[in-house]
Amino acid sequence: MRLLQYNNGSDFSLTGFFDSDIPKYAILSHRWEAEEAAFEDLQNGTGTKKAGYEKIRFCGEQARRDGLKYFWVDTCCIDKSSSAERSEAINSVFRWYCQSTKCYVYLSDV
Repeated sequence: MRLLQYNNGSDFSLTGFFDSDIPKYAILSHRWEAEEAAFEDLQNGTGTKKAGYEKIRFCGEQARRDGLKYFWVDTCCIDKSSSAERSEAINSVFRWYCQSTKCYVYLSDV
């Protein structure tokens, strides 16, 4: 499982964990929209320019307020260019939601 964490300031980094070592984390429930910030966008530094980055920032800030260092957002924590990783995520996402410490819901139209 790959989780996001705040760095010093307002940018994020991705860290991979094995199932036995996953720390407490928050998870984001949201509706996919145009201009989501994907894994590749965070890797190459273009994610902040996408509209969906606001959701990532929201989740990270709320997690930090709740005392959580790590958080998970499906749009950018899964490398969708890897069919193996995408398949594992599809099979694991229910468990990841159940095991999260907090679940935030982002409603862009409210």
